[in-house]
Amino acid sequence: MECLYNSKEKYFKNPFGAVTLGTTVIFKAGVDRRLLIDEIYLRLRCEGGIDFDIKGSWVELKLGYDMYHFDFTSSQIGLYSYFFEAHFHDDGWDSSKIYQLSVYDKAYQTPDWLKQGLMYQVFPDRFCRSASYNPPALLKDYFYRKDWGALPNYKQDAKGVIQNNDFFGGNILGIIEKLPYLMSIGVTVIYLNPIVEAFSNHRYDTGDFKKVDPLLGTLDDFKDLCSKCDQYGIRIILDGVFNHTGSDSIYFNKAGTYPGLGAYQSKDSPYYSWYHFTEFPDKYEAWWGIATLPQVKEREDSYIDYILRNENSVVKFWMRAGASGFRLDVADELPSEFIKELRKTVKKMNPNAGIIGEVWENASNKISYGERRKYFLGEELDSVMNYPVKDALIRFVSQGKKAEELALIIEELWEDYPWPAFNSLMNSLGTHDTARILTVLGNPEGLVKYNRDEKATLNLSKEQLEQAKIRLFNLLIIWAFLPGIPCIYYGDEIGMQGAEDPFNRGCFDENHADFDILSYYKKVLSFRCLVNDINLFDYRPELAKNSLFVFSRHKGGKSLYVAVNSGDSLETFDLKPEITLSQELLFINGDVTISPNGFCLVGARSGFVICL
Repeated sequence: MECLYNSKEKYFKNPFGAVTLGTTVIFKAGVDRRLLIDEIYLRLRCEGGIDFDIKGSWVELKLGYDMYHFDFTSSQIGLYSYFFEAHFHDDGWDSSKIYQLSVYDKAYQTPDWLKQGLMYQVFPDRFCRSASYNPPALLKDYFYRKDWGALPNYKQDAKGVIQNNDFFGGNILGIIEKLPYLMSIGVTVIYLNPIVEAFSNHRYDTGDFKKVDPLLGTLDDFKDLCSKCDQYGIRIILDGVFNHTGSDSIYFNKAGTYPGLGAYQSKDSPYYSWYHFTEFPDKYEAWWGIATLPQVKEREDSYIDYILRNENSVVKFWMRAGASGFRLDVADELPSEFIKELRKTVKKMNPNAGIIGEVWENASNKISYGERRKYFLGEELDSVMNYPVKDALIRFVSQGKKAEELALIIEELWEDYPWPAFNSLMNSLGTHDTARILTVLGNPEGLVKYNRDEKATLNLSKEQLEQAKIRLFNLLIIWAFLPGIPCIYYGDEIGMQGAEDPFNRGCFDENHADFDILSYYKKVLSFRCLVNDINLFDYRPELAKNSLFVFSRHKGGKSLYVAVNSGDSLETFDLKPEITLSQELLFINGDVTISPNGFCLVGARSGFVICL
């Protein structure tokens, strides 16, 4: 049925987007008057809950459509699908397309520090090696490299396995030494990839949940890091890897490295019940079938006790040491009840702590392992990694004429997520799991293709690098001012390049920084700091046409406009309010002209931010 309805306009649905429990939502929908309907219903279906059928009342004639009014007051938290269904004189009926309504807990709030400031992601082995720490020799097969900045080992061994067992020696004391630098670019949150003892350099194969990896330092070093960060006004977020452990761990102990009985060694192990063996001991469930990452049973009571409930549980241990929250690795593989209990544990210890999930899609309606996830209804996550917008931004600045797609993706999240979550999104342009942003933007196809044996580093040519910078500078204008917290993957701000793992995990070296890029990052982020209370600004789409993307943010009588032209031709639009530029905050990239009455000319591959 052709229905006159737009869920993003308040005339049709008020209030906009996700709503709290008990909120009355007013819908208006229209049917072509020529169809001669008898009645029209709003059908709402809540997953696992109550269905609602609301008969419409005629309101007015609008553009040849009979408009009908519907009131709905939610009585249950959940994800609702809804549609409009018309009944005709001949007893036939027809339905509109299906829409989404998220209803969340009134008490759901997220930390203010996830809505402002700057996050910085550190891959600990590759960020900074302090000479003041001498790591002990370890009883494991590894290489401790002295050639800081050289290419990470990427070749397979005789068994066809990439061991990830070369360590460049980045350590916690090195991070402490870099705090003044991080302060200089405005960092307020450091997200650390795993720091616990593990076999590999990425440390997602946990060896001991409660021990700092000796190659990184000691627990006292970590506590000192948290203490010094607190003095700088910086919080520490840890990687919570709770879906699996390493096969070489206290808990599984396949290699016999640890003195106690691991699950692989004996069914009498206290950890045996954590794992699912199909044929003991050599056949067991592992994350994505990777034998070195045996998967745990997150619903197993003894495992939940160890990670969450016990007085000295893993989560409590690290929060007492100074952590301000966790980024949950593969959150969509953790059971909902586990995340709910984790939230209760974390928030009881520190109501202002943060919980961020690794989710690569729209987190409001994600289905994982046959289960509709409920991350943002008030009992689970505060935020997720904003991969959908990252990918859309890259397509927009790389390919041009993608403004409509970018706007649509942002607006879908804006509509589907509760505002406390949307305004706390972790807005990254690259991570340890993706190619470096500069490499992606400089590749002619916007993709990263490489042959591990022939061209491992995929260094950009001079022409590609210049193209990448032009794209990056426009992208940063949008990235820095979207709702949520912008996040830098270490080294992106100095122009580090690299294809996918392990080439995106090179050693940080300010001596080889691209100072044009570093300077631009600092300018954009400094300008962002001039916008007081940016966490309180709402979001409003303004224009998305061909290569021109414009959005605004508002708080009281103050407005912020962001405009970027990713194409090769001049674009124009009108800011609407009359302004006096000499009295405003203005940031320009490229060729931009703004007249006193707000008419804007945005040149090719240019953009601006203005605060009115």
